[in-house]
Amino acid sequence: MMDQVDIFNQSRMERCAAIHRAILENWQKSSSSPYTVRATEPLAGLSLSEIRLHYFAVGAGDQLTEIPFHDMLVVFVMIEQTTAAMRKLDKTTNTGTIQFKIWTVFPDAEALRLLSKIRIETPFDPEPYLQLPPIADRETPT
Repeated sequence: MMDQVDIFNQSRMERCAAIHRAILENWQKSSSSPYTVRATEPLAGLSLSEIRLHYFAVGAGDQLTEIPFHDMLVVFVMIEQTTAAMRKLDKTTNTGTIQFKIWTVFPDAEALRLLSKIRIETPFDPEPYLQLPPIADRETPT
């Protein structure tokens, strides 16, 4: 769990980009799940505010890096943007460019939208994967 607020800096961005690349490379090589996200502590019953304080092991296969919640969301925003850009590639040359838009803050609504698309293993909880609360029970978006 994070004890202090970390500044999202170039080093953290480079680490997110490396994880993003590893996941994409694994996706191209494998027909199985291209990524692994695993909680590093119990999450059952925690609010989104509490989950934001945790680290997650993220990567491809067993090559995982423990990163803060925010960085995990950055990795999956990059994957989402890459997937969208791939759909727009020139089909004759398979070329194109990708410019990432990375947020330094994820409002609750955006964090929950991303979390709903990420399969997070929860080895310390009774359920094998993170269970998001029903919409009515979720925190009000900020």
